[in-house]
Amino acid sequence: MYAIMEGDAKTGITIMKIAPHQFDIGPILAQREMTIRKDIYMPELHAALSHLGADLLVDTVNNLDERVLNASPQNDADATYAPKITSKITEVRWSQQTSMELFARYRALYGFKNLSTSFLGKAVQLLELRPLEIRLPASTVLSPGSFYFHRLRKSLIIGCAHETQLEVLQLRVEGKKPMSAHDFSNGFLKRAQSLQFTQNKLVNC
Repeated sequence: MYAIMEGDAKTGITIMKIAPHQFDIGPILAQREMTIRKDIYMPELHAALSHLGADLLVDTVNNLDERVLNASPQNDADATYAPKITSKITEVRWSQQTSMELFARYRALYGFKNLSTSFLGKAVQLLELRPLEIRLPASTVLSPGSFYFHRLRKSLIIGCAHETQLEVLQLRVEGKKPMSAHDFSNGFLKRAQSLQFTQNKLVNC
């Protein structure tokens, strides 16, 4: 999950011998790497790593004496820390995150949690999104969090950090069922005084 979120180029599987009364500490018996595609989603990566890990485990068990004999120590300098996943990780900070960073987080959390923001005091979950692939007119300036409905693309175009834009196609407003950007536009935007997503109101909607 964090590998996708951080834009890592590769991830992998490690099989190790756990030291007594320790956690995640011990010599490495086997390792295998895999490349992370730039467009991969978490469920696909999870499945690929499951197959990779199963194959590596069978190979390690079948050659256990050799693997134990040639085990290598862990290099603490190469270790990275992955914090516990909490609801905070879903919060969109429009002025701090670019569209590509948000798309990476969306792919990393896909099938597990939805990115969340707030509109007119209600929590909003972003269910389907992608970086904007078209160039906006020079006259169109979107500050972070501000948005408009693009009629031809039937999507919400939202301003993000560093003058990037995110395209949202499906979302869910607190207390409502999932809806398309078109339905959101028809149901909420006509009576809204401000077209601005704001800091989260964390609610399970």
